[in-house]
Amino acid sequence: MSILGQQTAFAPTSRLTDRAYLAWATVAIAYAIAFLQRVSPQSMSLSFMHDFNTDAAGVAMLASSYFWGYTLMQIPAGLLVDRYGVKRVVLVSMIASSLGSAAFALAPNLLDVFAARLVVACGDALVFTALLKLVAQSFADERFGVMSGISQVSGYVGGVIATTPLAAAVSGFGWRACFLFIACIGLANLAFAKLALKPDPVSHSNKTLKGVVTAARQSLTHLANWGCAMTFASHFAVVTTLSGVWGIPMVAHFFHISQTSAGTPLLAFMIGNAVGSIFLGHAADRAAATLDRALIRICVLRMVLIALLLPPVAHAFGFVYVTVVFTALGLVAGGTVPLVLKCVKKLYTADLIGVGASVNTTAAGLFAGVSQPIIGFAMLAASQVSGTDAVHNKAAIGDAGYGTLIAILLLMSLPGIAGPLLMRSKLIAH
Repeated sequence: MSILGQQTAFAPTSRLTDRAYLAWATVAIAYAIAFLQRVSPQSMSLSFMHDFNTDAAGVAMLASSYFWGYTLMQIPAGLLVDRYGVKRVVLVSMIASSLGSAAFALAPNLLDVFAARLVVACGDALVFTALLKLVAQSFADERFGVMSGISQVSGYVGGVIATTPLAAAVSGFGWRACFLFIACIGLANLAFAKLALKPDPVSHSNKTLKGVVTAARQSLTHLANWGCAMTFASHFAVVTTLSGVWGIPMVAHFFHISQTSAGTPLLAFMIGNAVGSIFLGHAADRAAATLDRALIRICVLRMVLIALLLPPVAHAFGFVYVTVVFTALGLVAGGTVPLVLKCVKKLYTADLIGVGASVNTTAAGLFAGVSQPIIGFAMLAASQVSGTDAVHNKAAIGDAGYGTLIAILLLMSLPGIAGPLLMRSKLIAH
């Protein structure tokens, strides 16, 4: 009887645990797809320019549209998850992402492309907040750290797929077929999530959208909070522009290779990102007393690594060298996020950490969205002025264009040095 009783007691617990992992897996897959969508332009830029008879400015618009949609939904993301529950928000998010992907694949013109990517981004912007909420609800406190870390890595898996695998698929089947397939995967995951996710009762939280916006506005009266937003926005915009928009086209141009082959350094970057977020995240705990100095050092290191990708240097040292640089950049990028999150928690406290996350991600999305068209036009103008590639193809980006990209990324990195200095006094006080 005793053994039977124990089996009866353990069986429901085991089933609940299994369901929690299944539910987590569906949202983690959605986050992987969202990350893939964010960094996919680099793997299809040449095909995209050919099909729409556009240039770097068109690719910049493609990237910019995603950042605008992502930014639009950041402020209400936490509120929607708190008030309506994980399941409803995630299902709506998956529907928007899947239908947007299908619309993007079938888009006949650039205006429809912009609208479709905007819809995709609005859906994807909700996923990670919902994933963290699900982890907090479904797993014990002693499992929260490891599960939230693995959740972040699930996004990097999507980033890995968006490099060499997606570039190869685009070369073989075309970008439209690839994004229709992604839409189908999203719909299949939607059906799985509908069954795996438990119904979530409506929260009785007294938070309102007006209250969140008011708290966000008040937070920006503090100089230190501006510093935190500047630090994260600089990191996000620089890293995403290089690894998600222009990385593969740049490597393909440097070494006159296919986009599939050029995806290798970016694949190494994404793997480095995952490793850095796990292992350097532990170092962030030990750097708690010197967060400002740690952020400045890691920003300077990132700038040095980016400068090492200047066209003359890349040509001189070759493909393996560029791959090593991208790997190091991935490790640095992965280690930056835990440091910034520690600053957010210190500056906003646990009660307002949601507001802090919204302020930082909104600033990052705005900075990235505004900068993309500027980068695209500057690269194209520099290439045409140099006259080398533009003689044969006015839409081509040459060494001068990619040199301009590196210079702009270095300028965009400067807020990452100024931001920690603005935070210093308040971090020391805490």
